[in-house]
Amino acid sequence: MSTATFSAEDERSVVSVRGFAIGNGVVADGCGLFLDRGAVLVRDGRIVEVGDVASIRSRLLEGEEFCDVGGRLILPGFVNPHHHLYSFFAVGLAPLGATPDFAAILERLWWPLDDVLDAPTLRLSALLGLCDALRHGVTTVFDHSASMSCVRGSLDILADAFRSLGMKGLICYEMSDRVNARKPYGTGAAHAGAPGTREHAEENLDFWRRHRDDPLVRGAFGLHANFTLSEETLAWVRQVKPEDMPIHIHCGEDEMDLRFCRDLGYAGPVDRLHRFGLLDARSLLAHLVHVSDVDLAHLECNQPVVIWNPESNANNGVGRFNRKKLSRYVLGTDGMSCDMIQTLRSACLLGEGSREDFRELGRIFFAESRDVLRRFFPDSGGLEPGRRADLTVPEYLPLTPVTEANLPGHLIYGARNGRAFLTVGDGRILFRDGRVTILDEEALLPEAMAAARALEERFSRHA
Repeated sequence: MSTATFSAEDERSVVSVRGFAIGNGVVADGCGLFLDRGAVLVRDGRIVEVGDVASIRSRLLEGEEFCDVGGRLILPGFVNPHHHLYSFFAVGLAPLGATPDFAAILERLWWPLDDVLDAPTLRLSALLGLCDALRHGVTTVFDHSASMSCVRGSLDILADAFRSLGMKGLICYEMSDRVNARKPYGTGAAHAGAPGTREHAEENLDFWRRHRDDPLVRGAFGLHANFTLSEETLAWVRQVKPEDMPIHIHCGEDEMDLRFCRDLGYAGPVDRLHRFGLLDARSLLAHLVHVSDVDLAHLECNQPVVIWNPESNANNGVGRFNRKKLSRYVLGTDGMSCDMIQTLRSACLLGEGSREDFRELGRIFFAESRDVLRRFFPDSGGLEPGRRADLTVPEYLPLTPVTEANLPGHLIYGARNGRAFLTVGDGRILFRDGRVTILDEEALLPEAMAAARALEERFSRHA
């Protein structure tokens, strides 16, 4: 046995060995497991044992390494339950006109962008976006994709990126009637199964069927939002979607979504999904800023996955998520970043700040996230022996004592930028020493820069 020095020379050996241990740090899962100086033993992709450093060292076999993290935190790998990898190259793009409201942001930035994405750019967006996720300790991403000029095969492009980096993903394509409509939203925008929406549905359905039991990448039925989906289209979705296939949708993000549903006679966006038979415990509903009391009752009864995206909501100025009425939820980024620690910090600062209940924030960040992951990847989530080995060690060295109670405070006020020291996905060390271990990220940069320039040119010419 030996102690890893995290040098570039031994990078390949750490990745390729059957087993290794990560230790000499605070091992915590936020759900009751807490070891002040502990270690985690990993073999064949799974957690074998969690214990004190001496015990784990004694279990190492010849050739297995002990990765000393020098007192840092050893945590379950982070999950981002609502992301948009396709937006990776959006940094610096100026909207095509004024954006006084949410509709204008969609019409003059995001929809023109996803109109001009091609397959090579989507591939690079996924690869580099997932590298950034690993850099921030994220091992699982639920991605909501849109590339209106590149639909068929787009989910396979994403899946290849996940597999090449050893990460887990629940991915879907964003179905929307806006591709068939003269106006970007409104009832009756398209007939049931119109060419554009039919292609979106086929991409989701085909991918889901082929990957139902995939250990790394699985599918869902992606829907953009209520206000870009006609009555006819939702009725058609209900007919073609298998009962056990989850949906992933933006729901009640802006007040326009609530108004749209009420104008059609529904109590709100959740009520509309419920009445079309599209709401259950596996449904992924992002945002839920603007919902009615009837919507809240449906959420309580059906217990879908509710995803608060604090930084995105603040950026778009759509309003505040009501945490007092929605006690069960997880945190997502909605494409703003891959940094879940920064997202937790934003949730705190956009909430009550220093008056926040850290125990509650910890429950949301750890326990709720773990439970959501297990709905879709049952053998993942947490640090119990037998689980798939997804771990992260933040690039943060606590100088003041860490306890189970103040762990969220250390993340919010200490770790801050969320950078990882080490990330383990599915039993392999995927990031360490400031580098992704199984992909030459630097070699992609010239191609990525050229793709970004070409994308900006296409975007600027968008009519």
